[in-house]
Amino acid sequence: MSDMITFLTKFSEDLPAEGAKGEDALWEYLARRGAGIVNCFAGSFFEADDAKHRLTFKKSIGPVGADLVGVSFPYQGVVGFCAESRKSLLINDAPNSPLFTKKVDKGSGFQTKTVIAVPAIANGELLGVMEYINSIAGAFTDEELKAAELVTALVARDVYIRKLEATIKQLNLKGESTINNLSGGFIGTDMDGKVTFFNPKAAEIFEGGQQYLNRPVVELFQLCPDIVNAISDVLKQGKTVRRQEFKCRVNGRDKTIGYSSINIKGVDGKVIGAGIIFQDITNL
Repeated sequence: MSDMITFLTKFSEDLPAEGAKGEDALWEYLARRGAGIVNCFAGSFFEADDAKHRLTFKKSIGPVGADLVGVSFPYQGVVGFCAESRKSLLINDAPNSPLFTKKVDKGSGFQTKTVIAVPAIANGELLGVMEYINSIAGAFTDEELKAAELVTALVARDVYIRKLEATIKQLNLKGESTINNLSGGFIGTDMDGKVTFFNPKAAEIFEGGQQYLNRPVVELFQLCPDIVNAISDVLKQGKTVRRQEFKCRVNGRDKTIGYSSINIKGVDGKVIGAGIIFQDITNL
């Protein structure tokens, strides 16, 4: 058992690095390395669409694996029952199991004798089913079933985390695009007072200033003291204002700036910074 723990630890450490090839690389790793752990001839990962009750061959290794990738079917057979019940299965006499369907074997010429099927679940979401076929020893053991459950859980966790990270990244990119295309100026900071946003319209109004990105907000004092004061009020006191004005001298010319200050919130609703939205209203 100590050898198994060592192997599982190494399995976790050897998972493909973030951004290597995305979640496909993780499922392929699970199929290949998992097959070595449970000592079997073939392995397939089926991606689940739980809303439609359908499974799709996502990754498959073994004698007929390449021919099956991309094939979809309704929940049925051993993997269908595993997905429906969200319970692992160990079957050492597949041809005589009432759960086993011979459709794939008939179509491929492959003979399934023993099966381990494990649901890949993360944060309560069914991502798919991992199936290992035909134990080299002739029969799967309970210890191999537990090992399959552990490695599947490890990979499912990583896939889920990467999906979340990709979603958050997309939201951030959309947010940044929106900010850059605002008709008004926007300057934002993180909670430490570091300038994280200085959109093109802000640079146009102040005729420069993007050099302050990733710099402390206090350095904006030489650009316009009132910007620093407005952002500092939000950061230190949580004080926001709407439709206020201040005067500012830009390259020798006086400008009147209309502004509102805001809290910047993350996707979880927590405050992650402060910002000021403004317009040049000198000629209004």
